[in-house]
Amino acid sequence: MFKYKKQISTKNLDKEFEFFSEKIMELKLPDGFRQFILYAISELFANIREHSVASKIGILLTISKTNFSLEITDNGIGLRKSYIQKGIYPKDDFSAIEFALAGLSTKESKQRGFGLYSIKKLIKVLNGFMSIKSGSSLVKILKNKIETANIKEKSGVGIFLKTPIKNIEFYKYIE
Repeated sequence: MFKYKKQISTKNLDKEFEFFSEKIMELKLPDGFRQFILYAISELFANIREHSVASKIGILLTISKTNFSLEITDNGIGLRKSYIQKGIYPKDDFSAIEFALAGLSTKESKQRGFGLYSIKKLIKVLNGFMSIKSGSSLVKILKNKIETANIKEKSGVGIFLKTPIKNIEFYKYIE
């Protein structure tokens, strides 16, 4: 069992990632699943660094013998404002979440943002659960079902992942 819970400055994302990456490497996990965990965390940290304008994040990572869960929250500007700053105008917070899950990037070079798109794909393969909160919207993703809800508006983005631990061919599902 491994549990990591901490509030950290975005300035320390690399240092913290290095710390718990070493711990994750020591755990007895299927290789493909270990790659999924490290990929998901590194992609979510990259999104915070590149798009959120956040100063702090919260992370709760739990790995048991059979399950993995990860919750990452930031105090940044949220998905919709991030898109608007780059000249992309989602009509609301739901649309901004849809854009992100579909791979629409705010990067200057018009390249596709595969981070959340690939994480969503892997969550489905693992029969897991994913939720994203941004602004006044919440989107929950299960294997073949997407639910949406209005929530009390908050700053930043919150992402929650939960899956059973099992081996996968990680690179088969990454684009």
